[in-house]
Amino acid sequence: MAAHCTATTDTKCLPCRANHYTALWNYLPRCLYCNNICTRNQEVEIQCSATNNRVCRCKQGYYMKDDFCISHSQCGPGHGVQTKGLCPSFTGTSKQDTVCEKCADGFFSRSTSALDVCVKHQECADGQLPLFTGSVYHDALCGSCEDLASDSETLRKFLSAYFEEPRRHNGKMKRFVATFVRESRRKSGLTFFQKKVGPLERIKAWLANAPAEQLRLVPQMLRNSTLTSLADKIDRRLHDIMNQSPNCSLISP
Repeated sequence: MAAHCTATTDTKCLPCRANHYTALWNYLPRCLYCNNICTRNQEVEIQCSATNNRVCRCKQGYYMKDDFCISHSQCGPGHGVQTKGLCPSFTGTSKQDTVCEKCADGFFSRSTSALDVCVKHQECADGQLPLFTGSVYHDALCGSCEDLASDSETLRKFLSAYFEEPRRHNGKMKRFVATFVRESRRKSGLTFFQKKVGPLERIKAWLANAPAEQLRLVPQMLRNSTLTSLADKIDRRLHDIMNQSPNCSLISP
């Protein structure tokens, strides 16, 4: 307001200068400064104008909590962004964190993500068996007993599926790595892993390249590392597959 009204003159108003505003009818002697400054992890949602202050929001991948923009939570393996019907409804926004849920029976997630939902297990076609029935960490693996017996890549995928689940037997996993994985890599002339890589990741990397003759020894290797329950679980599944295919033989130590 440049001048108040008098008995003979109306109130005199002037436009706000740059970076200043007034949002309401007023008697202010000067416009207000646009004092909302978008800081780290924020971006401008509404620019400063003559009628409004600047409005900030959290950048994509962040949400507002206690006046700070915090990274959206990521849903780990076996979990996905919570859904409602068929549409994601709890993906993080600039005002709300991601909401995660454990994958339901028949669904899985292998990723660590703030966006991915749990995915339905594949259904095996006629003439195929669910070699690995699927878990919250891994999709079902379809094929035949003969595939496991003769195709090393099918056997590799089958065994790898059992190492997707995070396990608590860290000491036993380290023993497996020290006894079998490192020795195998040494004989192959490969360098050792970085120290920060955990034993489960080392085993999975070894499985991805191990020759067929070593893959068939995995249950016995697990027993030698006192990972007996996992070895038994694999052997039980192999025997179940053989029982459904009488003419097929799977040799498991």
